[in-house]
Order: sequence, then C-alpha cells, then structure tokens
Amino acid sequence: MSKDLFHILVVDDAAEIRESLVLYLQRQGYSACAAASVAQARVILKQQPCQLILLDIMMPDEDGLSFCRSLAQQEGPAVILVSALSSDSNKIRGLDYGADDYIAKPFNPRELLSRIGAVLRRVAPEPPGAETAPPPGQRRSFAGFLHDPQARTLRQDNGPEQRLTTGENRLLEAMLARPGSVFRREEITALLQPGSVASGSRAADNCILRLRRKLGDDARAPVLLVTEWGGGYRLNAGDITLL
Repeated sequence: MSKDLFHILVVDDAAEIRESLVLYLQRQGYSACAAASVAQARVILKQQPCQLILLDIMMPDEDGLSFCRSLAQQEGPAVILVSALSSDSNKIRGLDYGADDYIAKPFNPRELLSRIGAVLRRVAPEPPGAETAPPPGQRRSFAGFLHDPQARTLRQDNGPEQRLTTGENRLLEAMLARPGSVFRREEITALLQPGSVASGSRAADNCILRLRRKLGDDARAPVLLVTEWGGGYRLNAGDITLL
C-alpha cells in the first residue's frame, strides 16, 4: 500500500492537535490536511477527495457524530472518531453512527497509525487510480445479484449498481462465504466492529436492515436475509457462483 496515494483529513477544533497530527501523518508518508470545523471540512471535501477522516466528536459547529452519520449515508470517506469521550457507550454510539473505528484521547500515535492502516486496507485495498478489478473468484453471483467485494458494490440483474458501506460489504462477503450459516448478532457485531467489547449492539440489526433494503427484501417477510430464532440471521442465497 503506497501511503502517499491516500489522503487523510484531520477535523479537530484544537489547533495544536490537528496541526501535530497532520505533520505526523505526513512524516509517516501520508498526504494529509486539516479542518478546524465541520463546515470547513465539507468545503475541503468538495475540493479534494480523501479516503479517511480523523474526526473529533465535540466540534464548535456541527457535532462530529452528525457529520459522521451524513458521510455514512452518502457513502463518503472512512471515518475514525478521535475523542476524549472514552466510555464503551460512547464508542458504541460512534460506531452506530457509521464510524469505521474509534480511538480515545489521549492516544498512542503508533496505535493510531496502526488503526489507520487497518481501516485503509479494509475500505481501499488498492490505492486510488490503481487497477480495481477484483481477482478471479472474488465476485459472487447469487439470487439474481452480483456482489463485488473489492469495489464494494451490489448489482441486481439488469438493475442499477449500489454502493455498500464497509460493514455491509464485510457482512455480505462473510455470509456468501458460509452459505446457510446462521450469524448471531454477536458475530455480526464483531464483523462490523473489530475489537469491540460490545456483544449486542444495534449496529448488527441496523446493518441487516440496510442490506435488506438494498436486496429489495421486505423486512416484514424477508426472503433473502431471514431471521432465525434465538437472535441470528441467515442469507438464503440459493446457488452461489464464484466469478
């Protein structure tokens, strides 16, 4: 992974923190810039695309959680929340709002660097501009749909292509790799939130709900993503073809 091809935006109202983070990231080989507010971050994103945002929650204008949720809804860049709010409940809330990871202040810079690398490998396995076609065997055809995990897309036969969030993509890929298996909420939570201590977060149910919508599955009587007794979900995909 060539770091200089990935651009990171640091959003923090504390000048010392955002400036030191940008300098640190640049020294580590990343391209990076900073914003002092959410409004400024929105302007920057219109001018230059980025692959990852390091986002403080407590901002002077729009709060970071609201911004994070809007980015997730728009299939925007990956987000690592960086906050002084360190309780498990705050972490779970941040992840439920669509964040890809959460790190509490103060943090070890090397830990942050490791988390950045892990998120970028998940959401952008190939640098921008590189060949994005997945290797043979990665795409899967099922129930009239084509899932491309590298591009994070889902397309129905003769229908429009839909973008998947990181969590949706990871869960669908896991379910297609284990056809017929029941995924309990705890396992789904672990897939969506690696390293999380949560055992039953709303993130699992929310992700299932979003996937059902993209699959055209009626939540009241699902056919593809069915609910199993005891708090689990199963993908009723039928024949699955590797492409």
